[in-house]
Amino acid sequence: MKTVTARAPINIALIKYWGKKDRVEVLPFQPSLSLSLDIFETKTTIKEVNLKGFHFLINGKEDEEVKRKTEKFIHLFDSNLSLEGIQIETNNTGPTAAGLASSASGFAALAVAANHFFGFHYNLDKLAAITRKGSGSAIRSLLPEAVAWYPEGHIKAIEFPFDDVVLGVIIINDQKKSIGSTEGMKLSVETSPEYQEWVKQSFIDFEQFQEGLKEENFNKIGQISEDNALRMHHVCETTTPSIHYLSKKSYEVISFIQKIRKNKHFEAYVTMDAGPNVKVLTKIKYKKQIEEMLHHQGIEILWSGIDTKGAVIIDG
Repeated sequence: MKTVTARAPINIALIKYWGKKDRVEVLPFQPSLSLSLDIFETKTTIKEVNLKGFHFLINGKEDEEVKRKTEKFIHLFDSNLSLEGIQIETNNTGPTAAGLASSASGFAALAVAANHFFGFHYNLDKLAAITRKGSGSAIRSLLPEAVAWYPEGHIKAIEFPFDDVVLGVIIINDQKKSIGSTEGMKLSVETSPEYQEWVKQSFIDFEQFQEGLKEENFNKIGQISEDNALRMHHVCETTTPSIHYLSKKSYEVISFIQKIRKNKHFEAYVTMDAGPNVKVLTKIKYKKQIEEMLHHQGIEILWSGIDTKGAVIIDG
């Protein structure tokens, strides 16, 4: 019986996506730029089974809500597509719905698997247009390394000139966040007095970040990433009702990294998505010392390299 398996990496935006100007087509107000990481990924298998109906498992368990989302997503390829006798199994190696981009890797892997299994073989632009309707940030997990996503909807691979960069993940809380990104974005767009300024600054950050890449200026891209993330969380906190993805512990970790940058002159910068977990962008040469200093504070860090494969078929 036919079986196809695809994998896709998580991605962490260094220039953030927060807000849709078109909720149907899932087009962002601002450009974003991410790194695909090799620390966590999603593997998704689509196969024919001798069972009636459509079957779905996530991390080995049934989940009716995710099953409905998956079925809806598959029908974006073709609304008349039959899922009779089809089973989809998806497995995340990292926490799900905790601000660690599991939906990005999940929908990217599902899109690539479905494109191949059902024989559509759409090109990248067409596949990206479908993928972003599952999860906006999933569009960036289709490609490896550095990826830009533009307000017009398309994605593009960006030259990332550093081969000595790592990203550390500090898991503050791996539980499902209290308010999802889609709902949070909508509220921010509608109610935050800081939102328009955030969009304007994001365009500036996006251009300056790319200048930093061309200049191979790590400190420049690190500072832009940190500032952009903190501005996004400020927008969340000025939303009505106020959204607090970052916890007291998150802010303690952020402050600690900022202090060692200042006092130890380490090239280390923080970034945070819509969740409490903190990521540290730094160079390989600082890795051991940062790890030891955090350990003394009772904080553990997981290190990731940059993913070089993107979303690909690995079997079938």
